[in-house]
Amino acid sequence: MAWNEPGGNKDKDPWGNKNNQDGPPDLDEIVKKMQNKFKSVLGGKASGRGSDGNGGSAFFLSFIAIIILIVWAASGVYIVDEQQKAVVLQFGKFKDETQPGLHWRFPVPIEQEYKINVTQVETYSNDFQMLTGDENIIFIQLEIQYRVEDAKDYLFKVADPVLTMEEVTESALRTAVGHRTMDTILEGQGRTELVDATRNELQELLNDYGTGINVVSVNLKEARPPREIDAAVIDVQKAKEDQDRFKKEGQAYANDVLPRAEGQAQSLREHASAYKLEKIAIAKGDTSRFLQTYAEYKKAPEITRKRLYLETMEEVLSNVSKVMVKIKKGNNIMYIPLQQIMGAATGAAAQQAPASSSNTTNSGLAPTFPNYDNRDRGGR
Repeated sequence: MAWNEPGGNKDKDPWGNKNNQDGPPDLDEIVKKMQNKFKSVLGGKASGRGSDGNGGSAFFLSFIAIIILIVWAASGVYIVDEQQKAVVLQFGKFKDETQPGLHWRFPVPIEQEYKINVTQVETYSNDFQMLTGDENIIFIQLEIQYRVEDAKDYLFKVADPVLTMEEVTESALRTAVGHRTMDTILEGQGRTELVDATRNELQELLNDYGTGINVVSVNLKEARPPREIDAAVIDVQKAKEDQDRFKKEGQAYANDVLPRAEGQAQSLREHASAYKLEKIAIAKGDTSRFLQTYAEYKKAPEITRKRLYLETMEEVLSNVSKVMVKIKKGNNIMYIPLQQIMGAATGAAAQQAPASSSNTTNSGLAPTFPNYDNRDRGGR
């Protein structure tokens, strides 16, 4: 039965003492009883109201202090995840940077750790309206991916590293855009150069400020002129496409015409060279024949002169259709069918010509030599 239930003994309190109707319970008595219970648990003897009361209080306070000290020391244990690094401060000053794992430090307020995720990639995206190098307005949508590389610098060198990175991004982008024209930025190769220049400038500025941030990538999501001049920009792009198409067509025509012209030029050079060699050979042959004839002429002038005359007349008269007949005596002229004889000779020459031409064709490209006669053999 509880001490305060109806019908119970209301003269006693929960510790077995009589209820003091005149005032509150004795606190010293309650504390001493609690000390006795702790001592009985630890194997000691309970103390009464004697002279050992002060010693029991000191023991109890020491025990409580030890428990508090153990709990305080245990609060210095901390765990760093695989994706994190921890920066330990001692009385507010940097002491150490710890790697992933289980660590211990002096508890607060002596030391304190700050954990930073150094593997997680964060994204920052924003739209910018800027002036290009040729004084045109362009809208750019840029996306930055970054992560913390140096935890110490990220925590203590800059008040707000993320805000600093955002402002530095705009500065680096304005510098890169200001050194380029709008046409260069809108082209594929120009966009790549703009991204590379922005990333290099941005990383250099972040390192100078000591933000501890490393830029992973820079993506140019959109680059366009103002909406008001979209039609003009489209016309310019079409004109450039036509220009490129005309250049390609002209280059194709040049690739077709130039090789043929070079081939014809080479053929003309070869024919000229062959003609030159032919004329030189003919001239040398004529010179040799003349010298040989002159040598024979000095030996027998009359015979040589007569021979030259006959050969010349033979060459001249062979190309005419007239026939001269010399009759020594009488006036009767024998009928000679000269037309039939000449026609038969012409037909025989025509039959021999195809055979000779076919032989020349089958033999390939035979060299052409001068048609020398045998006049240089006279007198031998």
